[in-house]
Amino acid sequence: MAKYVIVLIGLMLCGMAQSQLLDNSKGLAFGEYPFFNTPFIKASKIKEIKGSYTFKKQGDVMRQTDYVYVFSFDESGQLIRHYETAKGDIVNDTVVRFYTYDGLGNLLSKRLNEKRGFMTTYFTYNDKNQIVKEEVWRDIDTLHSLLTPDIERSILWNSETMSYEEYGTQHKKRIYNSYGNQYVETSTYYDSLGYLSSTTDLYTITRDQYSTYYTYGNKGWVENVKFVHNIDSIPLTEFQFTYDQYGNLSSKKEYREGVFTTEYQIIYSGDTGMLSSVLIREIASNFISIIRFSEPTFWEE
Repeated sequence: MAKYVIVLIGLMLCGMAQSQLLDNSKGLAFGEYPFFNTPFIKASKIKEIKGSYTFKKQGDVMRQTDYVYVFSFDESGQLIRHYETAKGDIVNDTVVRFYTYDGLGNLLSKRLNEKRGFMTTYFTYNDKNQIVKEEVWRDIDTLHSLLTPDIERSILWNSETMSYEEYGTQHKKRIYNSYGNQYVETSTYYDSLGYLSSTTDLYTITRDQYSTYYTYGNKGWVENVKFVHNIDSIPLTEFQFTYDQYGNLSSKKEYREGVFTTEYQIIYSGDTGMLSSVLIREIASNFISIIRFSEPTFWEE
């Protein structure tokens, strides 16, 4: 175990990109897509990171629970499963996501549980690693085997294709529905240094427009992401991020139509640089969820 601690400390102290445990280069941390730094996880030989929930309602004491929050990785450092349990209205609920990849690290599939089965999105890439096809399938699993799916049959629900054009620092993507008709054009813009500055989705028929704007700090880390409808002055959604001196994500704030709704505080171990805990606060109710992480498990050599 000591050798893994040495590796983790070395990665944390070197101050380079691979020292960052979480990958927030596109502002996607704590979303539905993988957000761990794959080289860090691979070099550290991390197999699983597991946390447990503690809750606190306003005016109440902290209450420890049996609910868990778990990340599982393959030996290449890629996130292959993420699940969490929580209290449902009638029975405890579990949300589980599975991910697969190709040899270049491109995401091939994203599977999410839904009722007695899963919804799975499959991605096909061209030789430039651009997604040219997305298919959504309904996977039937009447045994309800959440963590080890037993798929009996799959039904195609939707299929879309994409085409691309590049104009210097501007890239265009056209998306076609299952009938082969274009329904949206996405324009992506980069600044002179190669940083992603904005994307705009323009819907072909309605001319509705949704734009995403990215702002960076002194060290090139994403500090603000805004999602805007048409020319509205107040974003539909806004994320604000802060980092420690090594570039590790330390906080995330979410705003919905200008209202501060949710705050994440991420705390790392001073010894290893690994996740120690994540505090999630719902602003309106001041309800606090704390995920406390135990020491990770490792792949054996």
